[in-house]
Amino acid sequence: MGVRPDARVLVLGGCGFVGRALVRDLHGRGYRLRLVTRRPDRHRDLLVLPRLELWEGNVHDEGFLREAVVEVQAVVNLVGILKERAPGDFVRVHEELPARMARAGRGRRLLQVSAAGAHAAADSAYLRSKARGEARLRELAPDATIVRPSVIYGPGDHFVDRFRKLLPWAPWGLPVPLAESPIAPVHVDDVASGIAAALAQTAAAGQSYGFCGPEVLSLGDAVAAIAALCGRTAPRRLSPRTSLLLARLLDHWPGAPFSVDQWRTLKAGSVCADTAPGLRDLGIHPRPLREALEALIPSHA
Repeated sequence: MGVRPDARVLVLGGCGFVGRALVRDLHGRGYRLRLVTRRPDRHRDLLVLPRLELWEGNVHDEGFLREAVVEVQAVVNLVGILKERAPGDFVRVHEELPARMARAGRGRRLLQVSAAGAHAAADSAYLRSKARGEARLRELAPDATIVRPSVIYGPGDHFVDRFRKLLPWAPWGLPVPLAESPIAPVHVDDVASGIAAALAQTAAAGQSYGFCGPEVLSLGDAVAAIAALCGRTAPRRLSPRTSLLLARLLDHWPGAPFSVDQWRTLKAGSVCADTAPGLRDLGIHPRPLREALEALIPSHA
């Protein structure tokens, strides 16, 4: 059975970009929310929502998770990282945490946010770890729902907003690595609505959904659309070989703004399988990127 709108939902990663959009959506539907963070003092602005609790704790502590799921009817896991700060981070975050959620949340509705392109045989360690996390979750909780979003964008994101801020620094055209890689950008509010719909629908239990926007375009075309609205020069499209050389160079920089594993992830593309159910199957009609950009980019960006 679906999760009723007055139920309490535990959201792991609820203070992040996607998490805040999901919190707004679920709270607006009447759900009671419990969010876990190590630094609740940084997120006290969320407490203006009357049906929201902020819990201080570590989501990787299974004992704590068992306490956090008390009186909870559903758990949503949004926790993820794009690159490792230390060896083993992908395993700890993408593989072990879903398993901990399954053990602690036994008997509850579980929903895991994975990634489009996740595959156990992927060249990318990021995508392999996402696939292994899905497998471990399915083994322990066959009725869990898994969603695999493409590139997620929206106000204050790390996609449209990041490129918009980088464009002025490249007056002769911003270099875009692996510019021909296919993506299907999806708006963060559509992702949030899709998660809410999946929780509410009994039929979504045990299903895997691809959360993609309605159009597949190359990364270069997406950045070109951003540049056009900003009145900037069209981007320079880097070949896979040049992109790999750049990744190898930057991989040695502190913070690695573009790593070899990110090159492998980007090379794999970020689109949804044609055979997989998607947002429309949940009653959500995702908005096209080009239409959404007009609302995201100020007229004189």
